[in-house]
Amino acid sequence: MSSPTVFVCGATGTQGGALIDHLLKADIKIHAVTRTPNSAAAQLLKSRGVLITEGDFDDDSVRKSMANCTSLFLNLMPALTNLNASLEQACRLLKIAKESGIKQVIYTSGLSANDPQRLKLWDPTSIISAMMLNKQAIENEIRKAGFESWTILRPGNFMNNYLAPKTMMYPGFTKTGVFTTAFAPDTLLPMVDPNDIGQFAAAAVFDPVKFNHQEIEIASELLGIDATIQSLSRATGREMSVVYLSDEEISAQKATNPFIAGQLMARDLRSFVDLDKVKAWNIPLGNFEQFLQREKSKVDATYL
Repeated sequence: MSSPTVFVCGATGTQGGALIDHLLKADIKIHAVTRTPNSAAAQLLKSRGVLITEGDFDDDSVRKSMANCTSLFLNLMPALTNLNASLEQACRLLKIAKESGIKQVIYTSGLSANDPQRLKLWDPTSIISAMMLNKQAIENEIRKAGFESWTILRPGNFMNNYLAPKTMMYPGFTKTGVFTTAFAPDTLLPMVDPNDIGQFAAAAVFDPVKFNHQEIEIASELLGIDATIQSLSRATGREMSVVYLSDEEISAQKATNPFIAGQLMARDLRSFVDLDKVKAWNIPLGNFEQFLQREKSKVDATYL
């Protein structure tokens, strides 16, 4: 079997970067497209051996970059200005990939995307819901696209959501140390170290037969809100606390703050993942404490 060549969407991002780290350890060829090939991030990838093509997902640069690739890592950022953009991009990329002879697609979706209406506090009017339905639609497109092998990964709550710039989702937290949230005191979040997503995606590249037609929920550990903030407090040496919004406060803020609706729906996100099934893949999983130690420089830059 010849060595794979992988086209990575979002190569300079969290998930794409995690996958690239694992692929390069195995000397796998990687192709990627970026609008800013002279940026520090793109130049670093180039120096590590990634074949960088200037362009974006909406032009012929993708077709050029996908030439001779065997696998597509599909990972798209939602655009708040056009909530259907990710679905449109996915359909375009899948079409080009098929025409380019790519045999395998690995898609990182999101936990609950297969059945988001099952969430107890599902809010069909929220932006977050629209994003999840787009992920669901992309999953459907992948299943029927006719690739030799496809894998859908559904990661939970990213650990790097607690690092800048993602902390903008939690207004005032980095300044005051007070985490004000619509999560409930008994919420257990299916936390995901992005490195674990990279490990699963790389495993699928290495063994497309084993991972063919697999839809895998990914969580590194289940962690309560108080425990999450206590871990951050220990990592930074700062005093931190949690304030849980009342139902009245949530109602008053929900219409203008889309992250509130997202937190409400995530209250029972844990019901979508079975940690024993995740561990059964025999892929070593991280935890939040290890993540904070590994990312200490980013933790310090965010909170100190």
